[in-house]
Amino acid sequence: MSLLLANRPAVLAAGLLGFCLMAGGAGATPNGDPPVMPDPPGAATAVSPAGDATAPAAPVTAAAVPTPTVAAVLKRLQDKAFTRGYAEDDIAAALQFYGARQDPLWVSGTSFTDRAKAVIAEIGRAETWGLDAKTFALPDAKAAMSDADAQGGAEAQLTLAALTYARHAKGGRTRPLSISQMIDLTPPVRDPNTVLKDLEASSDVAAYLTGLHPKHEQFQRLRTELVKRLGPVEPPAPVDEALLVKLPVSGATIKAGSLHPDIALLRKRLKQPAAFAGEETLYDEKLAEAVKAFQAANGLKANGQLNKRTRTALNREGEGETKDNPRDTQRLVINMERWRWMPEDMGASHVLNNVPEYVTRMFKDGKVIFKEKIVVGLPEWPTPSFSAEMKTIVFNPSWGVPDGIKAKELKPRLQKAGGGGFFDQLFGGGGGGASVIKAYGFTAYRNGRPVDPNSVNWATADLRQYSFIQPPGAQNPLGFVKFMFPNTHDVYMHDTTQRHLFAQSKRPYSHGCIRVNDPMRFAEVLLEQDKGWGKDRAAQARRSSETVSLNNHIWVHNVYLTMWAEDDGRIVNFGDVYGLDNRVSKAIGGSGVRSIDTRPADDVETASISDDAAGEPAEPAPKKKKPAKTAKTPASKPSTVPGSFSEAMSGLVAN
Repeated sequence: MSLLLANRPAVLAAGLLGFCLMAGGAGATPNGDPPVMPDPPGAATAVSPAGDATAPAAPVTAAAVPTPTVAAVLKRLQDKAFTRGYAEDDIAAALQFYGARQDPLWVSGTSFTDRAKAVIAEIGRAETWGLDAKTFALPDAKAAMSDADAQGGAEAQLTLAALTYARHAKGGRTRPLSISQMIDLTPPVRDPNTVLKDLEASSDVAAYLTGLHPKHEQFQRLRTELVKRLGPVEPPAPVDEALLVKLPVSGATIKAGSLHPDIALLRKRLKQPAAFAGEETLYDEKLAEAVKAFQAANGLKANGQLNKRTRTALNREGEGETKDNPRDTQRLVINMERWRWMPEDMGASHVLNNVPEYVTRMFKDGKVIFKEKIVVGLPEWPTPSFSAEMKTIVFNPSWGVPDGIKAKELKPRLQKAGGGGFFDQLFGGGGGGASVIKAYGFTAYRNGRPVDPNSVNWATADLRQYSFIQPPGAQNPLGFVKFMFPNTHDVYMHDTTQRHLFAQSKRPYSHGCIRVNDPMRFAEVLLEQDKGWGKDRAAQARRSSETVSLNNHIWVHNVYLTMWAEDDGRIVNFGDVYGLDNRVSKAIGGSGVRSIDTRPADDVETASISDDAAGEPAEPAPKKKKPAKTAKTPASKPSTVPGSFSEAMSGLVAN
């Protein structure tokens, strides 16, 4: 020990020497800075192993020497002023790529190669893919580059532009969660190191870049419409006189069988002449069917009534949609961007719940095999966008009171028997805590064991230690079946006791979960696809309290699409129920937006409901305090008072 202490300075010196040698080795990047340019020729020196002065020097392999152009590229990539605005991952990948190269990728001599010119041309067409060409800062394809510095600058500029294009094509323009906490999606952005290797190896770099865009059919259809709207102005088509007919927007709502002067205009507008002379103002059944077809094609409630929304839509169609209509063009771009956020592989069989449309679809091999109405979350409790695997179907489920409802609704009622709150409105108050629990049909549990309601002082009890379960049955808010796809939002699909809500054209009435109009048919389709079950076997499960595990998990994708392209190419618009379109537009345009969290919280920012399914996107409403115990009722919601606990639970407090 004393010998070691005596030699301590020498030991420390040797250790420091070794540390310095390691710290100064090739590729060292202090504080995470980009790697420096390789040393010039002749600068490398061999170092003998420590403590072996007699060992022969190891042969030195000369490092690849970059051309002056590549050296200039590396210099530019380390210039923070030059790289300002580019993604850090892209810069790091470019540095690594050129640090291992001797020759440039895009420049040959004093000009760009044909491959480089193809990349420049393709990125220049970014607008036709819903991207902003101005964000890529492309070099001039025809520019003459007289020296290495100019060549290196152009090379670096094109590489960063190509990496940015690849990132944006995969949805990397913005982080969805930065727009709203309910957009829980991770765009499938490709590793920039992989992109550079692919570009280097590709025989058709332009095709490689365009191949990065989503392959989803809806994305491609929206893109086709975008190209049409952005295309050259065509010669004026013959004027359709019917489209020039305008109906009074403020006119009365007219139903089939009525007589009204506006019906004569409606007949001209829809090219539906009267069957007999003198009946021009009669709203007959044939004309009503034509109105229903128009309403369905334009995202309106197909009730055959000539109302304000239908009048507005009829008048708007005559205005046409041309390239100078920025709102409609931008809405296409917004919804194309949402498809960029989706998984590249959505599953051969998958469920797609489109919140603004209030519709669920099940796809198999690209074909719709099930389509039905759904009820989604209120703006105050929105249905989030995310993807998860459906694993089980539960028949005749029990309903457990969520923690939020225990805290906001049940606890105050138990603490004070009469307070005029929501539960009192339903049951008249009074009776004490035990009576309240019995009135709801709940069974109380603590640590997994049933609790006698009469044995607990509910006025002071900590409800977090208790669970409250409503058994299966006709009054259960979840109905007779629920579809479970585990996720962090505790959102699932289920039946409901409130069948009347499906008659509404807009259905944002839940606290986030998704209610299905024909849940048993949905279960039959799922089980037929997964297990080969017929209706009889599914009906047998329906009569039990069976939990059926799926052999093959089915992906469920909750999406927020305010545009949908039909099979015939028609573009259908839906109301922006959560007011997100403008926020997405600002985010992908580079404007900063503050992420909103519309889940139940101390402060909740809500969004207004668009008055017109094809109208302007709704702006988010001003920030407000948390919702009252009775959820805010949308303008179109029936004003009837719930007549039972199940109605109230399903309509106001059940997920």
